[in-house]
Amino acid sequence: MNLLENDFKLFRDYIYELTGMHFPDNKKYIIERRLQKRMEDLGCDTIKDYYRLLKADSRGSEVVNLINIMTTNETYFHRNLPQLAILSDEIFPMMIKDKIARNDKFIKIWSAACSTGEEPYTISMLLLENLPNPAGWNIQILASDINRNVLNAARRGTYSSRSVKDVPPAQIKKYFLSTNGSFEVKPQVKQFVRFFSMNLVDEKQMSTVRGVDIVFCRNVLIYFDDISRKKTVGLLYDSMRKGGYIFLGHSESLSRISTSFKICKFKNGIVYKKE
Repeated sequence: MNLLENDFKLFRDYIYELTGMHFPDNKKYIIERRLQKRMEDLGCDTIKDYYRLLKADSRGSEVVNLINIMTTNETYFHRNLPQLAILSDEIFPMMIKDKIARNDKFIKIWSAACSTGEEPYTISMLLLENLPNPAGWNIQILASDINRNVLNAARRGTYSSRSVKDVPPAQIKKYFLSTNGSFEVKPQVKQFVRFFSMNLVDEKQMSTVRGVDIVFCRNVLIYFDDISRKKTVGLLYDSMRKGGYIFLGHSESLSRISTSFKICKFKNGIVYKKE
């Protein structure tokens, strides 16, 4: 497929309106490749045929399929170890100590682009390592993504050896059931995690999440333009409690997006804090 310029802009703008994701001109090939595969599956001969199908889809199921094929979902357990060390060795002990002092046994963490689930399950494992008595706490790990296919995979919680390559052997034994080269997350890890669909630029959807202690929104903002970044960061800010922390990807920064967060320097890097 070689998209004409007008067709490329048509789909680029349509995807942007739906998701906030922006494909610059030099990423045209991504839209071409992914649309071609979807059109072959559906038997659509021309790009115009596929666009008419999208617009005539009153149930919205093909719109969901379009979003699914346009999102990137590269992840694995214990991704970005320095950040996880900040969470496990510094923020968790400090937060738990503070909550115990205030008799507040409620912990709410949000993996805002969870993909196939490795991130929220990693957070759950690290939290279990830090809590001497998890049963005495109300723990919610929210795990959302706009791609419903990856959410289905996340709920199953079964992974290949590549996904767990950075998990210490002791945690593999403790938190996974290993069978014929696959690794299934144990119920003790799954019990705190709730998966759901979320569009991070949809104000109505985002307003349903409040009082979050820690947000993980890693490697998401790089797919947005400045307008979508500012909108998403503002909505995430509203979802967080005062004093909450937000983790971004290693190549992402809030310095040009928002002045509402304070930079907090830890031993292994920086995290942003809601003032």
